[in-house]
Amino acid sequence: MKNYTIELYGWTLDARAKSINLEQVEQINTLKNNAGAEELSQIKFDIEDTIVPDDTWDILRISKPFWYLDKTIFVVKDTQNIEVNRFELSSVIHHEEFGTSETGVDYVIIPGVEFDHILFSVDELKGGICSYQIESNQIPQVSDFSVLDGSIEGPDSEWEFIDSLFFKGNKLEITSYLDSDCKSSEIVIYSN
Repeated sequence: MKNYTIELYGWTLDARAKSINLEQVEQINTLKNNAGAEELSQIKFDIEDTIVPDDTWDILRISKPFWYLDKTIFVVKDTQNIEVNRFELSSVIHHEEFGTSETGVDYVIIPGVEFDHILFSVDELKGGICSYQIESNQIPQVSDFSVLDGSIEGPDSEWEFIDSLFFKGNKLEITSYLDSDCKSSEIVIYSN
């Protein structure tokens, strides 16, 4: 058996959501007014420091590759860090095709479904995403991999991401995150 590293490149979805109460909504609006901000994103760090000082995002906290079929690249490297294979997400089969009943996670952050007020923070990053370690007798091929998708459903948007990556039917765990640049950062309040 040989060791291989699977590196993913493209776009990362870094999303967090927290249930908040009406008092916290008012606190955020006061922060916005005092700062003279037009958008909450202009005071994102102030909001997070005030409302989530202990970093407890109780609804969701994920950092996953976006489900971009032709913009998510898988690079297979050997132990010498030499690229031995490369393919796009569009070439990887969905894990359901293995006859499994597993499904990816789906989050609903629509106010009134489970929570009345939701603080939602989302960053979109570009570059390196993450890496996985595997063992294989042969150079891993695209046909050895499968993926499960996940989603976040909001009142006015939906985000799709790779929830899980499998190698020969076995779920892989992320071993490290790669460097990327933040291209977009937003924070919003969804209220009933």
